[in-house]
Amino acid sequence: MSSHTLDNADDWLITNDSVMGGLSKGHTFVENNTVTFSGFLSTENSGGFSSIFKKLPRLSESVESVAIVVKGDGKPYQLRVRTQVMGYELAYKINFDTSIDTVTTHTFKLSDFEASFRGRIISHAPLLKASTITHVGFLLSAKQPSHFSLNIYSIEFI
Repeated sequence: MSSHTLDNADDWLITNDSVMGGLSKGHTFVENNTVTFSGFLSTENSGGFSSIFKKLPRLSESVESVAIVVKGDGKPYQLRVRTQVMGYELAYKINFDTSIDTVTTHTFKLSDFEASFRGRIISHAPLLKASTITHVGFLLSAKQPSHFSLNIYSIEFI
């Protein structure tokens, strides 16, 4: 079991759709060991996403699942992990729903994550293995402009 501290906002890297010309703005702050990922999604200039990632120490090969405890805003988010597979960086993702101002726990098997590269599904990618995971993060995308907020209380690899 591997739990990760969430006490430093500088550990989280933000990637907004500005990398492709979009205007969305996401940011993080940490208070009481809780990460808040919030901001505004803009659909102007083909935008509509914001994400955060945190580098991880090498995980044990015995890890089979990840559990998160979050409080959301009613929007669907993605839990994402980055990996190195055959010299390429891939993102593996899984969707989860949030309820407005309700703390929820979600547990996912690594084998249920779906591989993607720059938004495209990679159907023939190998199954996700804990030992290849380098980062963990969250992504929100939307077709309509909106404010968002996700509180992250814990991330645990089990």
